[in-house]
Amino acid sequence: MSEQSTPLQGILSQVSSADLGPVRDFLFRNPSDPLLATGSGGCDTVSDFLALLYGARGGVATGVTPYTFNSYSDAALRTAKLLIFSKGGHNNDAVFSTRRCLEVNPGGTAGLFLSDGDHNKAVNLFRKAGSGNGFVVPVRGYHEGFVSSGTALSYFSILVRIFQPGVDLMKYATLSETPFTLTRNDGSTLTPEDLKDVRSYVFLHGSWGRPVAKNLEGKLVETGLAAACVCDYRNYCHGRFIFTSQHLEDSAIVLFISPRERDIARRTREYLPASAKLIIIEAAEDAPEASLDMLIRAGEFYHSLCSVLGANPTSPANPGKIDKRKPIWVPFMATLKDQGPLSL
Repeated sequence: MSEQSTPLQGILSQVSSADLGPVRDFLFRNPSDPLLATGSGGCDTVSDFLALLYGARGGVATGVTPYTFNSYSDAALRTAKLLIFSKGGHNNDAVFSTRRCLEVNPGGTAGLFLSDGDHNKAVNLFRKAGSGNGFVVPVRGYHEGFVSSGTALSYFSILVRIFQPGVDLMKYATLSETPFTLTRNDGSTLTPEDLKDVRSYVFLHGSWGRPVAKNLEGKLVETGLAAACVCDYRNYCHGRFIFTSQHLEDSAIVLFISPRERDIARRTREYLPASAKLIIIEAAEDAPEASLDMLIRAGEFYHSLCSVLGANPTSPANPGKIDKRKPIWVPFMATLKDQGPLSL
């Protein structure tokens, strides 16, 4: 059983018993208002998941990184509900975004954090502004390395509970014996060892698989295992299939499948080369919990790949000797203050 199996039960149990009412009230209030969500690193895919859920409920939403988020004008930020994701609320991206949003649109700004305390500068900004929208859902008891897994798992679980009332998160606390399928397109079985020479992955997704595909892409790249291209099934057919046919020996395709994608995934496979390497990550539900299910399954695939390649899944090798934490502190606030947001 992989390293990620350890925090599964603890994280899902804590989220299952958490009071999510205040966060739900903020998200569901004024549902016709557009929503702009932001988070850096692992929280980027969380923002994308929220945008997907908000849209499925009838609203208009988008998830962007803090750098892109801060290119929006003040006038644009005043038209939307704003939500900032940050586990600890102390990195520069989250703090700057929180400060600006509370200045521009205090009533429409919220933050969702996984830990509290004096180190959480973003929560302190909400308190100083007299806003009760600095929400903390404490999730503890897991180790987070350079490549984060527990944070995404925590946030995905929280959002599933909010948008899918009555869901039983604990049914995902026990890992499936076959979380993913490795096969060639002709049906012959593969093992993780057969993927040792793969240097490029194409992630094909549909509905609930979109944020999971982005999450797995981040893990593979941050660990230095392989390059990855993320696109939906239909857009793949507009040209990206060329790469697959020209790199059969050192590429593979990951198919994220919920019930919505079964037919298009089957039809796509009919046109793929017989020797194409496939990783199939499939969820049984056509509901938000499908994203959580696929996230856990994708995590198992990631850990199996790290195992055969001898990579540390949380603290990857760093041959370039760049301080892994240093780039996080590359300043961007001064530039934005000098230049201002994009404006026409």
